[in-house]
Amino acid sequence: MKRASFKAIYVTVICLIITLLCGCNLFVTDKDKFYMDKDLDYSLSRIDIDKSGRDIVIPAKVGDTTVRKIYLADPYYSQIDSLDVSRVKELESFELVLYAEKNKSKLKKLDFSKNKKLRLIVIGQTKALKNIKFNNKCDYIFLKGTSVKKVDLKKLENLDDFSYFDGPLEELDISNNPNLEEIWIKNANIKVLDVSKNPKLRIITVDEGTKIIGPTNAQIEYNKRAE
Repeated sequence: MKRASFKAIYVTVICLIITLLCGCNLFVTDKDKFYMDKDLDYSLSRIDIDKSGRDIVIPAKVGDTTVRKIYLADPYYSQIDSLDVSRVKELESFELVLYAEKNKSKLKKLDFSKNKKLRLIVIGQTKALKNIKFNNKCDYIFLKGTSVKKVDLKKLENLDDFSYFDGPLEELDISNNPNLEEIWIKNANIKVLDVSKNPKLRIITVDEGTKIIGPTNAQIEYNKRAE
């Protein structure tokens, strides 16, 4: 009887320990944390922050599926404190849109310098975001509702479309972007824009009062500043 009683207690303790360990996420796999949506061309479209934590490292694969696209579009992701995509070597597109203007996002920086195949970046309503490091291959960048004051586009020779809305951007150097075709700026702080080194520009949209320097055949439109 004593031996049976001891065995029962031992099994109970082991089960309790396993339960506690599971509660600490020690047995949680990447497939539990991240969801690949086949309806979105197998984009990584969902993260369980309760399981991943607020400091998130995106893996190169989720199960057997290589991560090539990240699409996170929900105010829920304003809970993210940091986001590391350096392991996602095959990443081709990245979209993070929080929608709610007054979200409580703490995400201050994003680094895409290790993502050599990344071509598309869309970031919206991330007010805490102040710093972005781009890779060398990106050809489409859309930023809206960030706190980014400076962007370094010098190494982006393939960039053909750049948009920046609703933020404190103070200057923009596009002299090393010869393939740029469209530039969209609205509700920023840019006073002067030099387009003399951008022969392929077709569309330039900037705020009223912005001075355009250089000869260009592009269509130019001026936005009324938000009051």
